[in-house]
Amino acid sequence: MKFLTSLFVFLFPTATLRNSRTVHYAFSFLFLFAAIVGMAAVATHDMSTIRIVSSEQSVERGKVFSIDVLVNANTPVNAVTITLRFPQDQVEVLGIDRGESVLTLWTGDPKVENGTVFLEGGTYKKGFIGEHKIATINLRALKSGKATFATGEIKLLAGDGKGTVVPTNTAAGTLSTAIFEPGTNPTSLVATGAVVVVTDLDGDGTVSLRDISSFMASWSGGGAVYDFNSDGKMTFRDFSIILSDFFTKGS
Repeated sequence: MKFLTSLFVFLFPTATLRNSRTVHYAFSFLFLFAAIVGMAAVATHDMSTIRIVSSEQSVERGKVFSIDVLVNANTPVNAVTITLRFPQDQVEVLGIDRGESVLTLWTGDPKVENGTVFLEGGTYKKGFIGEHKIATINLRALKSGKATFATGEIKLLAGDGKGTVVPTNTAAGTLSTAIFEPGTNPTSLVATGAVVVVTDLDGDGTVSLRDISSFMASWSGGGAVYDFNSDGKMTFRDFSIILSDFFTKGS
């Protein structure tokens, strides 16, 4: 209860506990927050997960940034196939770094074709468990707008000698990075004649519970990905921004 009260004061600093109407709606938000945390935990508890993490939530056009592709295996995995789609008109792949990869046996060199990155390889013995990096993709921002990266084909095989397919949750396998012109506000920007909302994480045109769930899954997983206010941290302020957009710009 102390935590909920602190969260209430943080998100609604001008409200007082005597204002019953404000408290009613505020605590509705908090229960929504708790429900989403619970859904994210349930969704990932019994499944391995794919997560992509950007070094920058927003990046100036012409600058270089990177994306890490991570796998969190809840059972030993010794073979991985991952494809990652990206908007090739907005970003250029400069290279794929596998120096810190958990994979030691690559089926082929990582490659880029028609806006898709291909990663395929495995490990010795029974494989790996827990979260590990598969590769780092280095990019250059070419064009302003919201660049959305999304995993495509995903296949994780268990190190059980049978090649059993490991069930995988890809909820955190979509990521958007705002590319902005110098002197503009990266939180909302105009691209192709329409306003693009950075908190629309899956790029479907609206801020939905799916976006909030992805935010919470990333936050609980320890990845500071969605830094909407560009303060270098993923905090309740960022949560309040996406929550506000959910109510004002959602479906």
